[in-house]
Amino acid sequence: MRNIENYVEKYTKAGFEDYKVLYRRKKILEVIEKYHSKKILEIGCGMEPLFQYVDDAEFTIVEPSEVFCNNVTDLLHDGKYNVKCIQGLFEEVAANLSKDYDLIICSSLLHEVEHPGRFIEAIAQTCCSDTVVHVNVPNANSMHRLLGKELGVLSDIHDMTENNKEFQQNNVFDKCKLEMIVNNYGLEVIESGSFFVKPFSHNQMYEMMQSAIIDEKVLDGLYRLAEYMPEYGSEIYPKFRKKL
Repeated sequence: MRNIENYVEKYTKAGFEDYKVLYRRKKILEVIEKYHSKKILEIGCGMEPLFQYVDDAEFTIVEPSEVFCNNVTDLLHDGKYNVKCIQGLFEEVAANLSKDYDLIICSSLLHEVEHPGRFIEAIAQTCCSDTVVHVNVPNANSMHRLLGKELGVLSDIHDMTENNKEFQQNNVFDKCKLEMIVNNYGLEVIESGSFFVKPFSHNQMYEMMQSAIIDEKVLDGLYRLAEYMPEYGSEIYPKFRKKL
């Protein structure tokens, strides 16, 4: 059982995760632009909900944390956005949601839930035939995990690291494992890939940023580097929809 309050406390501490949030958002905004999405469901929004970066779209947010929901409320004070925020666990509220979303976004969340199959099943029940679902999770085949295995830090690339445990993460996915779960619930993958090649651990990457050994230009290059090595980015992203 996840401790949401403890998770929020860990999530809001400064670290390399702050930079990863930026690149997850970059990838998602590329998806929204590609599909011209106008009615969007965001499952779990953290402190940086996507509606702030998208013009002319209707958002529904499902978020279990009261802190994150209150932050959404604060951001909506001027009435600029068309947003509905529902506090609760997605699996428990999915049955009451609309079934006509253009896009469902589940960013950096599926690996944290205890029963990912049930979660994907709830997503499938929320899809119509035209809905595109974008999921991103950490990649077991990330370069830093492969390096960790070669150094003997990990016995297997699917091992749980201290960072995984700190953020209450329950699963380490590779591309095949994630796509198998998706296929089990009447969904089909229409595109997949990875982004942001991360050579070293979160702590090591953050120390290098703080020491100015690397900078944002290097991070931008690492984001694009996955185009040359699509299996080894630090996060994988399948996009899928209901099977016809």
